[in-house]
Amino acid sequence: MNASIIINFITAFITFIFGILLTTGIIFPGKVDTSKYMLGIVLIIYGVYRFVNSFSKMKQLKMEENRKKIYEEREKLLKNP
Repeated sequence: MNASIIINFITAFITFIFGILLTTGIIFPGKVDTSKYMLGIVLIIYGVYRFVNSFSKMKQLKMEENRKKIYEEREKLLKNP
């Protein structure tokens, strides 16, 4: 697995958790502030977006590796009659 994908998963997880903590009021407790809720929801959505994006990149890399293997095997078969 690529290091950038691992970093993206970790960042997505941290962003999502921070958004939940901010929305529930565990981080920055005190008065009810609409901007705090909005930022929390934006962070949750952004965390989900990063997770989905990282997952699709991982899937795309696997498909590219499979295509490369298929191409190499095809070339082996065509060279050896």
